[in-house]
Amino acid sequence: MRKLCIMHQLYNNHLHKVKSKMGLLKKLVVAFLVSFAMLAVAPSAMAKPAGKVANQTQEGVVQSLDDTVAIAEETLAAMKSGADKETVMALLKKTKQTGKTIESSVVLANRDRALGKLKKARSAYKKDQHEKAEELMGQAVDKFKKVRDQYHNF
Repeated sequence: MRKLCIMHQLYNNHLHKVKSKMGLLKKLVVAFLVSFAMLAVAPSAMAKPAGKVANQTQEGVVQSLDDTVAIAEETLAAMKSGADKETVMALLKKTKQTGKTIESSVVLANRDRALGKLKKARSAYKKDQHEKAEELMGQAVDKFKKVRDQYHNF
């Protein structure tokens, strides 16, 4: 009887080891499948969003800076002239889109600050706070000009 009990205990120990190895094997298989799926998805996830220019040249950065400042000034002029709301909102959107095309690590932080002012100006304009929106848009234009100057002086 004792021999049977010892054999049973050895069998249970062996079964436990096999189960733990199977659990580890399952974890490895799941990890492999997840990493393989991530590799399959990575190229499309790493793609640049629409409007972004991959490997933008220096001339492209200069052009983006000039376009952004021009459109920002046009937006501010439209705000001050009392243009209709749809026109100003379209200009604000266009300014944001052209601002995001600036691809230079030299000015990235300041570009984001200028875009932040633009966002606040847009929000104020949507709430019909036109004076505040004009003030914030003026600050955004100044910041975009500083970004352009910073890039040229780097």
